[in-house]
Amino acid sequence: MRMVVWLATVLMLLTVASPAWARVVRMETTVALEDRSEPSVKQALREAFEISVRGALAMGLSRMRVDGARVLPDAVILAMVATDEDDDAGEEVETR
Repeated sequence: MRMVVWLATVLMLLTVASPAWARVVRMETTVALEDRSEPSVKQALREAFEISVRGALAMGLSRMRVDGARVLPDAVILAMVATDEDDDAGEEVETR
């Protein structure tokens, strides 16, 4: 009888207390540059940002941050990290 109660308790805990896994995605978006002028680079970065945000939202990821950007001779690459995690604990906010 003890074994049945123990087994039922374990099964109930496994079904009720399932772990919550956050999805985290690092994505890179590349946009072609017309030339290397500052307005062209800014426009390409803005376009890469908008594409990345649309992609993250389409995957159901609600939190995003820029992880880096590179300007190459003919393209701009924007790296972003997106997640569906809502927990702000442990997140450091950098202010300047």
